[in-house]
Amino acid sequence: MRKPDYYEVLGVPRDASQEEIKAAFRKLARQYHPDVNKDDPDAEEKFKLINEAYQVLSDPESRAVYDRFGHAGAPTAPAADSFSVAEDLFQMFFGRAAAPTRGPIDGADRRVDLTITLEEVLHGATHTIEVERLRTCPRCRGTGAEPGTTPERCPTCQGSGRIRHTQTTILGTITRVVPCDRCGGEGEIIRTPCRQCKGERLVVQRDTLSVTIPPGIEEETAILLRGEGDSGLRGGRDGDLYVVVHIAPHPRFRRRGDDLATQINLTYPQLVLGDEVEIETLDGKVSIEIPELTEPYSELILHGYGLPNPRTGKRGDLYVRIGLKMPKKLTDAQRNLLRQYAELSGVRLKKYAQAEPSSFFEKVKRSLRKED
Repeated sequence: MRKPDYYEVLGVPRDASQEEIKAAFRKLARQYHPDVNKDDPDAEEKFKLINEAYQVLSDPESRAVYDRFGHAGAPTAPAADSFSVAEDLFQMFFGRAAAPTRGPIDGADRRVDLTITLEEVLHGATHTIEVERLRTCPRCRGTGAEPGTTPERCPTCQGSGRIRHTQTTILGTITRVVPCDRCGGEGEIIRTPCRQCKGERLVVQRDTLSVTIPPGIEEETAILLRGEGDSGLRGGRDGDLYVVVHIAPHPRFRRRGDDLATQINLTYPQLVLGDEVEIETLDGKVSIEIPELTEPYSELILHGYGLPNPRTGKRGDLYVRIGLKMPKKLTDAQRNLLRQYAELSGVRLKKYAQAEPSSFFEKVKRSLRKED
């Protein structure tokens, strides 16, 4: 009897990729497995043929020989490939490597991001946050059963949540302990599920919590709220909630660890002659002395006007950068005074030197020209 084409057996084209071949095998193996088709006497033969086609086509070398010579030259599947097929079968029919126990299940942790201001970093704050989490159903109190009823012990696994599963594969008969498919590994069956949680034991809740922000907190610091994550099951511990703090940019100050930096712009006379000016700090307005002949873009330091160290509480400093504030326009009086200052400083401004008469007689000539 002529053997069917292996590509036709798996239902894939001859240029199918290895992933497409593997996916087709898994689908057909599940469909024609003898345990799934106990009433079909041909199921075992179909399953064997599907397995045979996969062993040949899943190996690039044996597939190349089959493509060239057909069944006449097709090798039997290499030994190494048998293990690959067995591994696929294990995943398909035996589920996880080990059945879950019915012991306590810890709740998952949750995360909430919170943005605060620089002023709140200085003084500390208390914020109200909203968190969505899975909590024990208040109606059934975590049993999953409607109040007035109780879960029943699973008759298939006798409450263990596991059953012994025997399977015939290409490697022979293998017995493994797998989760009970009737109770899903829970060991009990809920005949009347809770109307609120639908038997899941947990419900999604959106709760409001209070979190305290300590002074001096740093960017992306996580504040831990123990037990405020998802609820545990069967006596497992509740998960934790992590509040990750972010600090909003400030329009006036930049942070340098515990220190702050800001900038003020002063006029040239203020820099040259010195002055007393009022500046903004996180603590309010403070007067500072600008020394005579202050260099533009130098820094003055106000000690203790920074942020508190989160460990010691000691405050950092405020660095004030001095910028030069240029006028947008000049009056004639201002311009004349600046020209005089330039002359007194020994600076010759070429622009004005060309316009000025070089002698008394040239000044008189220009004056007479204006009168004509």
